[in-house]
Amino acid sequence: MKDKIAIVTLYDNVNFGNKLQNYAVQRYFELMGFETETLPCSQQLLPKRSIVVFFKRLAHHFLQANGFEKEKKKFVEARNKRRENIKSFSDEYLKTGADFGYINVKGKHEVKYFVTGSDQVWHYMKREIKTLEYFMLMFASPSQRLTIAPSFGFDAFPKKYLKTYKKGLEGFEYLSVREERGAELIKELTGKEATVLLDPTMLIDTLEWLKILKKPSQYVDDNYIFVYALGGFKGEVKEKTCKLADELGLRVIDIMDIDSDYYIHTRPDEFLYWIHNAQLVVTDSFHASVFSILFNRPFVVTERSDIKGMGSRFDTLFNKFGISGRHFDELKNGFEESGEIRDKLFKIDYSCVAEVLEAERKKAEEFYKKSFQ
Repeated sequence: MKDKIAIVTLYDNVNFGNKLQNYAVQRYFELMGFETETLPCSQQLLPKRSIVVFFKRLAHHFLQANGFEKEKKKFVEARNKRRENIKSFSDEYLKTGADFGYINVKGKHEVKYFVTGSDQVWHYMKREIKTLEYFMLMFASPSQRLTIAPSFGFDAFPKKYLKTYKKGLEGFEYLSVREERGAELIKELTGKEATVLLDPTMLIDTLEWLKILKKPSQYVDDNYIFVYALGGFKGEVKEKTCKLADELGLRVIDIMDIDSDYYIHTRPDEFLYWIHNAQLVVTDSFHASVFSILFNRPFVVTERSDIKGMGSRFDTLFNKFGISGRHFDELKNGFEESGEIRDKLFKIDYSCVAEVLEAERKKAEEFYKKSFQ
C-alpha cells in the first residue's frame, strides 16, 4: 500500500494558476510513488462574518432583486458560471478528500505526510489566526510537515501575526519557499535556512502539461495576443496592446473580460492552450508567466494595481532563468516601433531553460530525499 500525502493549499474554483499548481503538486508526488489527496478548506477556516458584513450583503441582495446594481449582479452571475466551469476541471483532475476543518484534521491518521503549498498559502490575507495555523500545518507533528514552495506574497511579516509565523515556521524540520525574499524572511525571524524551489508547475515535466492541453470551444486560429490581467486590462497597457493587435492583424483574447464568452467558459486546461499558441502573452500573473516560459512564448509582465509587494516572485523567476527586460515599462516602445525594438518584444532567449529546469528539479529531488528520512 502506498503512503499518502495530503495537500493543504488554497482551494477555490476562481484562479487558473491556483488550480494548475494544485494539479502539479498532486502529480509531482504521484510520480514519486505516493497516493495523494487535496484537502478542501472548510468553511470553519474562513473568517467569521461580522453583523456589518451580514447587513451589507442583505442590502446588496435586496437592491439586485429590485433592479438596482445591475453591473454588480451581472458580475456575480458571470463569476458563478465561471466557477462552475473551473470546478469541472477540479472534478476531472484533482483527487480531493472530505471537507473538514482545523479540529478534526488531526484525526486523519492514514496520512503519512501533509504538504503545504504552493501559491500564497502563507499570506495572512485578513484571515483568523487558526487559518494561518492550518496552512502552517500546526495540527501535525514536525515529522509529518512538508513544504512545496509556499509563498508569503509580501515583503515583511505583519506584526499582528508575528508570533504565529514564528511558531509555525519553527515547527518544520525542513523548509522550502518559492521566492528568495521568503527565505530571507524566514532567516530573519527564526534563524532557519529555507531552500528556494521552483513553483511546482515547473517541477513536473512540461510533457505533463502537454498531455492535458484542451482546445477551447471558442478557438479560431493562432493569430491572437493572449491577455490575462488579474488586476484589470486597462490604461496604457490596453491602449498599446490593442493598437499593436490592429497593426499586426491579431485578435485580443482577454479572458478576464466578463462581457466575453472567454471569461465564463475557459477552463484551466484551456487556459494552457491559449498560452501555448499565443503570438504574445500580456499578463500580471505569475503562473501565466511560468507557462509562457515552459511553452517558450513571448510575454510581457504588467504591474498589478490592486495588490502591492508581490514583485519578489517575478524577480526570483526571471533571475533563475536569466530572463530580463520583460516588464511593460521596459518593452512598451516595442508596441509602437518596428525593427530591433519590436524584436525585443517578440523574441526571448530560452536556450538556458531546459538546463535550469533539470538542475532545479534535481535540487527539489534532493530536498525531498532529506525531508522523507
